[in-house]
Amino acid sequence: MSKGRTVQVECQCGQFLFKYFKACSGRLIKCFLDEIQDDGVGIFDAPLGIRPAFCGCGKGIGIVRIVRRRPALKLNQGAIQKIRI
Repeated sequence: MSKGRTVQVECQCGQFLFKYFKACSGRLIKCFLDEIQDDGVGIFDAPLGIRPAFCGCGKGIGIVRIVRRRPALKLNQGAIQKIRI
């Protein structure tokens, strides 16, 4: 079993976005889609290259890109609360 922990990602306004399994230490910059556990805003259905989800306050969360041959959500750091483990 890999080490890490599940973090809850929230918007700056406090709305729940999703839960993500973070395996390494440091800031949360990208989230691989296969490691998102509880999607509250519909990130799984988004095509590549567009802003897949918006918070209720209207902020764009990030863009879905291919990172290391896996689809990942590159987060907009100004839209989410700071997460660092």
